[in-house]
Amino acid sequence: MGGDDMDLTTGIVFGENYYGDEVNELAVASFNYVKQDIADVKKRYISLGFHLHEMELCGYHEELGYDNFYECIEKNFHMDKSAVSRVIAVWREFCSKGDSNSGKVWIDDRYEKYSYSQLVEMLPLKEKERFKVNADMTVSQIRNYKRSLKEKAKEQKSLTDALNTLDTLVQTSKKKKSVATSQSVPEKKVLPYERGCITGKSPSGTCVCCGCGETVECCADCEIDCNGRCGWIEDKEPVITQPELPVMKNMTQREEFINSYKSWNIWCRNECTEETFYRYDLPDGYAIVVKNYPYYIEWTKEESETEEYYLLDSGYRHFADCKTNMTVLKEHLKNMNKK
Repeated sequence: MGGDDMDLTTGIVFGENYYGDEVNELAVASFNYVKQDIADVKKRYISLGFHLHEMELCGYHEELGYDNFYECIEKNFHMDKSAVSRVIAVWREFCSKGDSNSGKVWIDDRYEKYSYSQLVEMLPLKEKERFKVNADMTVSQIRNYKRSLKEKAKEQKSLTDALNTLDTLVQTSKKKKSVATSQSVPEKKVLPYERGCITGKSPSGTCVCCGCGETVECCADCEIDCNGRCGWIEDKEPVITQPELPVMKNMTQREEFINSYKSWNIWCRNECTEETFYRYDLPDGYAIVVKNYPYYIEWTKEESETEEYYLLDSGYRHFADCKTNMTVLKEHLKNMNKK
């Protein structure tokens, strides 16, 4: 049995690829499910969508002699491809879903009061848009609602396009203004003391470089050994300055000079013992060193300080060997003036 012959048992119109072989029972059952659904399509359109989908998915149309599923349905039930697609789409969108999101053969409770025609109109709507469609609305009203959504979307797109165009114009204007500004206004030069150290060698992070007439960025690049040079520069011997040696005519003046040792250069410090060493280099090659350190007077409960005196010659072996007193220092200054 083949071609357009009608099988009296099942009423199936077989396709040209059917050669009278025994038909798969599942294929026959699937065909009959579709047939029963179509007979009561107003109530069973969800079931129809399910069985049409199942028939296509399982390839039962091939058992009936068809290469094309839609041709099989059209020959047997006079439903064209678009009608079949709508029924399957309505089932897929509005059927009850299982735990694995698999479609059931019955409609979701939310849509059980809607007609097939209403659901077809609701197919292109988003989930949140469907909530505004109720079962009392006519197909015409639903179409008007869809039309209003399209108009609103069109207006929104026009507004978005206008804003994008405006934003483009603003950005272009800013770029042109920026270029014009960069060409007409020279960039303000940041001074070293505002910028800070750029070598990372300054302990405080500050920079005191004068820029030497804006010819250098750092004292390390400057060949002029000025007195404003950064303190961390160690590639040259530091220039040590000390107060000018006064003219001393008597022992009182010489003692006053020695007692003014805190105006001399600090030679070194011992943080652990709180000792500070002040040094004055004499013209005859000797150096006077005064060691100053604090102490606490227990009976008066007061802080005080005292000094120790040293006279260093150019060939001294140990610093402790150079320890002396005020009298010896004054005599040395007196004799130095005679030379």
